[in-house]
Amino acid sequence: MTSRHPWAIVSIVIAALALWMGLGTLHDHGHADALLPVLISTQRWTPFYWGQDRFGMLVPLLAMPIRHPLANLLAQGWLMTAAALLAPFAVARFLTGRSGQWAAIGAGTNLLFLLITPAVVQFDWLVAQPYGLSISVGFAALIVAERRGRLWAIVAGVLLAVACWINIGVVVMLGIATVLQASRPLRLLALEAAAAAFAFALARYAATAHTATATIAPAQWINGWTRLFENSSAVIASPALAALVALATAVAIGRLWERGGWMLWRPATIALAVAIGTWLVTGTSLWVGMNGYVFRYMYPALMLAAVAVGIVLAAPFAGQAQALAVVTLTALTAVTCSRYGTPSIARVARGIDDRFGVLTPAVLRSGATVIAGDYWRVWPAVFHANLTLARSRAHARIFGLAYRSEDSDVLWKVAGRRVLIATPAGDAAVGAIADEHGIAVTPLEHLPTIDLYSGVP
Repeated sequence: MTSRHPWAIVSIVIAALALWMGLGTLHDHGHADALLPVLISTQRWTPFYWGQDRFGMLVPLLAMPIRHPLANLLAQGWLMTAAALLAPFAVARFLTGRSGQWAAIGAGTNLLFLLITPAVVQFDWLVAQPYGLSISVGFAALIVAERRGRLWAIVAGVLLAVACWINIGVVVMLGIATVLQASRPLRLLALEAAAAAFAFALARYAATAHTATATIAPAQWINGWTRLFENSSAVIASPALAALVALATAVAIGRLWERGGWMLWRPATIALAVAIGTWLVTGTSLWVGMNGYVFRYMYPALMLAAVAVGIVLAAPFAGQAQALAVVTLTALTAVTCSRYGTPSIARVARGIDDRFGVLTPAVLRSGATVIAGDYWRVWPAVFHANLTLARSRAHARIFGLAYRSEDSDVLWKVAGRRVLIATPAGDAAVGAIADEHGIAVTPLEHLPTIDLYSGVP
């Protein structure tokens, strides 16, 4: 890679790979959490994910001009995937410097990710979760802040504010990295504190629901750290390959130790320190504990640990940075194309129809305007019903009445106005959901796939 603008090459390659994934099999693992941003973009945009204040809706805002649900889904997926794939590049660039092996390290980290993790985890990291996007934007801010001048400081501050809005938890990772690596840490720490304060205030006043921000009791910290660490094993689909990578890393560490030189292994040490610090802070969160310490909360720490591994594995080839970048980017491209199949919009559409379209024919025939019930069934059904309406160029819309629907209730809920509500047949959750949202429901008809209710706010 001999270009004077390596970021341009890396960005083009990553943009193409993200497009290939999105038109391949990436969205085969879609679910309600990943479909809600499409509805947020096409029905009612809010600054945060419906029903919470932890995930800033930057990507749904950018995708708002795209009104067709499938096109909106693919556009958001492409942006999220490209950002998540760029995250290890940005981290490696900040830690190793402009002349370092950051391109090879970023590509190698993504390569390990595709080879070791299961497809469902890949979808979660690349599309469903905000971590990759916030890390890319946040570390881009740290890179920009290396430049001298007031303009660059302003740009860095804006990027930090955006990163914290997307996911305020990223400030922990950025703060640790700043203390350990930045040339002017005090200025950067001040900018990060201001960005976190902005995101906190935005969450406080612009979100309709608020997440617990307290920590668990100190006596429970070790249990929280242990459970997070144990649960993170679920991200490994190929233990044998993971063991091989660990062995290669140990050999590379041995070679680095023999050669000496603090500058060779200092970036890896910092990456590992940031990973450990992120894990320890995450393990003290009451919210994480309330969610059973599921492994998705370890994604940022695991990505940082993978970057540390990439730095160590690349270090023996310090004199061949460009050649190593070409090799790793080529390998990443080959593995991506192999894993995600031939791109096909028609195949993606058929997959969405098969997974989410079971209720759509009955809902549209009934004339119902609201689908109510269990969260995991309602939002895919709402998405697909609106997709079908868009295909027929109809102007009608279908809304959801379920967990997280408070922000969209205002689009159809008018006191005293009767609405026809469809629910998945036999869904026992509809009564409690209707009561919670102030809807009086009366059973009307039982059909093979749906039940119909009359609802009055």
